[in-house]
Parts: sequence; structure tokens; C-alpha cells
Amino acid sequence: MTKHMTGRIQSRVTAAFAGLLVALGLGACAHQSPVLSAGGADAGSSTAGIVRYDSIHHPVIASKGMVVSQNAIASEVGKDILARGGNAVDAAVATGFALAVTLPRAGNIGGSGFMLVYLADRKETIALDYRSMAPAGMTESVYADDDGNMQWERIKFGPLAPAVPGTVAGLHEAWQRYGSMPWTELLEPAIRLAQDGIVVTDDLSYVLNAASSVLGRYQSSAAIFLKPDLTAHSPGDRLVQTDLAWSLRQIRDGGADAFYRGPIAERIVAGLQKDGGVITLEDFDRYVVRDREPVIDDYRGHTVVSVPPVSSGGVTLVQMLNILEHFDLSSMPAGGAESIHVIAETMKRAAANRRVGLGDPDYVDVPIDGFTSETLAAELASQIRLDAVTPVGDIDPADAARYESPETTHYSVVDQFGNAVSNTYTLGYSFGSSFVAPGTGILLDNQVRNFTYGKPGHANAIAPGKRMLSTMTPTLVLDPSNELMLVTGTPGGSRIINVILQIIVNVIDYDLNIAEATHAPRIHQQWRTPMLGVEKGAGTDTIALLETLGHIVEQQPAMGSVQSIRI
Repeated sequence: MTKHMTGRIQSRVTAAFAGLLVALGLGACAHQSPVLSAGGADAGSSTAGIVRYDSIHHPVIASKGMVVSQNAIASEVGKDILARGGNAVDAAVATGFALAVTLPRAGNIGGSGFMLVYLADRKETIALDYRSMAPAGMTESVYADDDGNMQWERIKFGPLAPAVPGTVAGLHEAWQRYGSMPWTELLEPAIRLAQDGIVVTDDLSYVLNAASSVLGRYQSSAAIFLKPDLTAHSPGDRLVQTDLAWSLRQIRDGGADAFYRGPIAERIVAGLQKDGGVITLEDFDRYVVRDREPVIDDYRGHTVVSVPPVSSGGVTLVQMLNILEHFDLSSMPAGGAESIHVIAETMKRAAANRRVGLGDPDYVDVPIDGFTSETLAAELASQIRLDAVTPVGDIDPADAARYESPETTHYSVVDQFGNAVSNTYTLGYSFGSSFVAPGTGILLDNQVRNFTYGKPGHANAIAPGKRMLSTMTPTLVLDPSNELMLVTGTPGGSRIINVILQIIVNVIDYDLNIAEATHAPRIHQQWRTPMLGVEKGAGTDTIALLETLGHIVEQQPAMGSVQSIRI
């Protein structure tokens, strides 16, 4: 197929990038681990924050490039693309398609997401919005019964739950602009994995078992992911996805057009409409990837770059960082009660603010400058007491306009040329809608649940062609010399933004290496519920001090699965 060359990433090593040490060298660093981290120079050098021998947590190190994801096989696929001379976008595309095979609960071609592409030669970041879109026939009334009551099962599962997926368009758009290898070569690894099958791991068996009651509702889904008796595949079984291999071959040969205007779209639409869905071929044909202006702000001399609305992630992250700049966190012990208290009080205020005013910028005016305003941040910071909790009921969302001037997956890539990709994409729930379009092997998302229902006029209310609000927060950080320093992101639903906040604070304020920053116990504070979620590992004395300040501490499961590269 024709390759667009305009604006492609330059394949040259810049002097500023010559010292990069990251985790795959081109040896092998595709371990299945919460963090596969980029390194820097030798311990004791000016980059000692990357590797320190006084730490009990050590990142993985390599020298030529890195791919980190939630699945070892997919990471190896991306690493091999880098080893063959591909750039970060090439590796990101290959990894994204491989994850659709090897991590079916979240990796996808039937979902959507956001991608940041960092171009080293230009020192520029591109933000691609490939979020799912509501079809023309999708209105709130579709999900209501005759009495007007919302039928939440229709929103969560089955043929009415999916929106028009954006992943294939997003990955293809990134490759068209910035890729360097032939498109067909980037699809081949995923095709082989789907056709030959993958060995079911303990983790995959566990999540299939957890989802079996829903997957078993749909014959097309059960035929792939369950045994004939509708039980989950056992560890060691081989999961072959022949129909998905067919779809991937169509995409290999026809690009995004095969998905949106060809045989795949025809099969998806036929399967959905047969079971009551409303998506049409015209809806697929209308799908477009949006270029967005990244959200960029300063935090203690570092430049933070993240995604803008329709994701609430970037503006909320920046708002929290702006609030925290009013506190000397480095003087507070990392993971101590004082630091946790300030961060939790910041989280609850930002959580309140992101509930209003944010939506698809193609449909509503979003006061981005207001959300990220230093004046608003100072006002919010002044409300935080160091000696007591502010009850969540006493916090109202700020009017940002007046200041105007859990299944997802993330992967990060850095290549030998200094280019980077931070990509987060999702099916919504684990296995999305649980509905596989017959004959395609493609699990479709359930992203329509992320619209706001029952509130006419809300910025995130459902409308034909509209993109639903998201918390996905792929993020980059540049150091005070304007050199790329950190590529990060995580799954985690509503916890995503808070998890990324803590990674940045741990790296910048506390100078932790990326393994330490990732393994440190995390917290999560929302607006409407008073509980302060704390991961296991926080000290009992710290919890007791938090409770004396008025926090209602609740131990919660692990938050997110951060995939970071430190340069």
C-alpha cells in the first residue's frame, strides 16, 4: 500500500540522545512486570536517580530502545520491530495489534484510546484522539424502557453497548504520518499469534473465568474464549483466534479502509444489527481521528505533556500538579502522613472539578485554560488545611469557565532515535461489551457507558457522533533542559489520573528511580465518597496519623499497572 512520507520521524541519532539506556537494549527486556524501566548512565553519575545501589527496587536497563506493556509477548513484538530498525511509532503499532491477541481483556482493535507521539528532531509532541464515537442512531432513549427507566445492562453488555471503535484508525493514522517500516510487516506478528494461538497463562485463565458468565451469553464470544461447557480455558491450553487472524489479514492488506469501509465493517454491522444494535455502515465510514493540542504545563521546572479533552486526564493532572506546587512536598517524607494528606486533599478537589464542564470539544466549549489556571490552583491550594480533612460534602466543583484565558491498558515506547510513544487504549470493562462480532473475532467495547445519563445539557451527555469523556492519561515529562525524561501511563479507570500524579511526584519531588516510584504504595481519593483508598504496604503508623487528621482510610487492591520509561 502507499506510504505517506511527509512528516515521518527522522531516523537519526541526535547527540542529545546518545546516552540513553533503556530496558531492552536490543537484547530482551519484555518481562511481564508492572514496570519495565528505562535507565540512564552508570550509578554515581549525574543520572544516579535512574539506578542507585542504595535502593531495594531496581529498574530494567538497556541502551537502544524499550517497549513496556502489560504482556511479555506483545513487548517482545515491539522490541523486535525496534531491533529491525523501526522507530517508536512502528513498534507502537505492532505492539498495539499484538496486545489485541495476547491481552484480550483490554488490548484491542474494537475499542479506542489516545496516543502521544514525541518527535525527537523537532522536540514536538503530537496528540491523537482516537476515542470511540456514538453512532447517529444512538440516543439516551435507546437505553430506556417504556417507562423511561435506564436499562443499564444494555449500556454495559451486548450489541447496544459498543460505540464506533477508533483503535484501527488511530494506529493507522500514526503509522501514515510517522512510521518508517511497511505496514504489512507491523501486522504479521499479531496475525501469527492469532492464527497459531497463544498459551493460556494463569492470569488469562483467571480473568476468563471471572468474565465467563457474561462471555457465555453470546455464542460468538463463547466459541472463542470459553470451552464447549462454557467454562474458562485452563492454564496451558492454547487459545487460537482464527477469525481475529482473518480480520488482522484484512487490515494488513487494506489498512484502516478494510476496517471502516470494507469486509470487517460489513461483518461487524451485520452482527450488531442482527442482535439489536444501531451502528450502521455509515457510522463506520464517518469515523475520523482527531488532532488535539496537548495539555502542556510546568511543574517545578519540568514540562508535563498530556492529553486534552475529550480525556479529562491531562487537565485534571495539570490542575493537581499546579495545586501541589504550593506545597514543599520534598520536605515531607515520601509516603508519610503529611505528604499523603496534601495529595489526597488535592485529589478530591480536582475530582470534583472534572465532573463538570468537560466533554467532547467538538460539541461543547471546554475551558481548558480555566482548568489549568494558576489562579484557580492557588485558590484551591489555599483551601487545604495541613491539620485537618475537608469533608467531601463541603467541596463544590469550581467554575473553571471564569478562569478561562478498570479495564484499560497502556504501553510506552522509546526508540534509538529519541522518539517516543505513550499510548493508552481500552475496551471499557474487562472484555468490553463481551460481544464478539460474528466472523471477525473482534471484541467490541462498551464505551457508551461513559456518557452522562439523566442530565440533559450536561457537557458529556450522549449525542450522535460524540466522543465520551475518558480518564486515560498517557503522559510525557521533559526535564529542565527540555530533554525527554519520562514516558508513562496506566490503566485503572477513575484511578488513572491519581496514579500518574503519584508517579510524577515520586520522580520529581522525591527523586525516586522509576522502579521505586512505581512500587511505592499508592492512594486514591475521590470526591463523592469520603474513603481514602490506600494500597497495602502503607505503614500502620502512617495510617493512624491520617486517621487523626480525619481521613477514613480503606485498604484497597493494587491501583493501576503503570508502564513507564525513564530516560
